[in-house]
Amino acid sequence: MNFLLGSGSSLPALGFGTFQPDVNPEAGVTEAVLRALEAGYRHIDTAWMYGNGEAERGVGEALRQWKGKREEVFLVTKLANAHHRPSDLAKALELSLKNLGVDYAPVAYERIGEGQNEWLTARHPDGKPKLDMSITQRYDLTWKAMEHLVDAGKAKHIAVNQVEIHPYLLESNLLKFCNENGIHVTAFSPLGGKPVAAVAANPDVPGPLQHEVIQSVAAKHGMSPAQVLLKWGIQRGTSVIPKAYTPAHIVDNFAVLALPDLPKDDCIAIDEVKKEEGEVRFINYLSHWGFDIYNPGPEDPTEEP
Repeated sequence: MNFLLGSGSSLPALGFGTFQPDVNPEAGVTEAVLRALEAGYRHIDTAWMYGNGEAERGVGEALRQWKGKREEVFLVTKLANAHHRPSDLAKALELSLKNLGVDYAPVAYERIGEGQNEWLTARHPDGKPKLDMSITQRYDLTWKAMEHLVDAGKAKHIAVNQVEIHPYLLESNLLKFCNENGIHVTAFSPLGGKPVAAVAANPDVPGPLQHEVIQSVAAKHGMSPAQVLLKWGIQRGTSVIPKAYTPAHIVDNFAVLALPDLPKDDCIAIDEVKKEEGEVRFINYLSHWGFDIYNPGPEDPTEEP
């Protein structure tokens, strides 16, 4: 199943995420992505900021080892927050393309700006990133520079809108706005879960995989709870990019594409989970950045702590 983008291209509804592969992260991204490609995934999501290019290099190595055709894969990478300055974009994309080993790929920080590590994020003594609010607030300039990369043939598409979405965080108003304006939304963390500690929110809240409604729907239809959540997300019109490492999880997630749609009453029951639990976000950068991107105020958090 694919979603049609405004450019006329198709985006596979089910993608494979590469941020923090679970269970055995030390094994690296390459093995997980190779397993995903061999299982049938044709939408791979990564980013330079995942280990300062480490995940991108892992994806690139998997593509080289895989026996399939590169052009069959919808490859998504993301502009790092430290690289939003318009004059940095072309070089930053070249870094990602080099990591990936391909010719094209479908809130800003300061970068260090000199020496061997010039493209890394500049940080305060406590390790938190330095925000460059002048660039953050002029995202329109970053966007215009990104459009030039499409014109130059370095990127096929820009701005696939990625948002944390799962039954505890429906984002219904945002989805409605995007649908009305021809903007496709990709749901990250579609299974809920707990990311790295630096950006984890509500770490003590059990994720939707454990919720009794999800478990009940799964048992009724002979599906896994993860398949229920992924099917529900796709039926809402979002592509989904779950992460996985073990062969069983990778195959189980991909099998959702062959399963029938959930009945409307089950989807409504899943939607209602939010009313019972209240809104829960599993990823929040407030403690890491010292700045609330979801409820920004007038303060400029660029001063040294």
